[in-house]
Parts: sequence; C-alpha cells; structure tokens
Amino acid sequence: MPLSDHEQQLLDQLEKQLRSEDPRFAQNITQPRSEAGSPISAKRFVGGALALIAGAAVVVASIYLFELPFNVIGGVIGFAIMVLGGYWAVAGNDAPSAAPTGAADSATRAPGRAKSAAGGANGGFMDRLEDRWDKRRRGE
Repeated sequence: MPLSDHEQQLLDQLEKQLRSEDPRFAQNITQPRSEAGSPISAKRFVGGALALIAGAAVVVASIYLFELPFNVIGGVIGFAIMVLGGYWAVAGNDAPSAAPTGAADSATRAPGRAKSAAGGANGGFMDRLEDRWDKRRRGE
C-alpha cells in the first residue's frame, strides 16, 4: 500500500531531521551492506572453512598416526585450529570504514555529549534533555 502525500512528506521530514541530528547513524542505516562492511567476507569464509577442514584432518591424523600422549596433544591442536577457522569464517570484516562527514566533530566531544549540527538549544530532543539534566545536577 503506497503512502499518501502527507505521510510521504512526514517521512521525508523525519529523515531530514535524523540526518541533521545524527549524520553518522543516518549514514550507517542508509548504506548498503556491501559498502558498510558486510558481516561475512567471502575471502574470510573460504579461509576459515579451509582452516576448519585442516583442523579436522589434524584431529583424524593424530588419532591414527600417534601414540597415546601425542594423539591427545594433536587432537587438542586440531580442535583449536577448527575453532579458530570457524571463528575466522564467520567473523565480520575488521577493516575500518572511512569516517563519515561530521564524525570527527562528534568523536572529539565527550562520550554521550555529541551535539547535532544545529547545536545548542536548537538541537534535538535528547540534547535538550541532557542539557536540562546537566543544569539540574549543577544546581542551576
């Protein structure tokens, strides 16, 4: 069901307000997954799967080729390789993405105190609440 003109205008207005108050969040939710860093990289998945298979091969080989104290050690090492390979396969991309515009501004401020682009009392609802809370704590 398509949106009415009024609903579309409200949605556009909300989107514009979101982009002005928190551009970093807005960029994160509007970027396609491939640009924002997909949760599972194909290269990492293949490498992790190969490590998982190699770890399983080490476990099986240690059972058949070594005597009692060494086959346990080989099994533990093979299991560790399997676990690390599985983790590597499903771990997210660790390459940092480029910082969006305005992110350096908010990163230099104290945590939890990032102001909107408008700043001051004309900022967002949460900024005004935080300012009121800070004034109350200072006794103003």
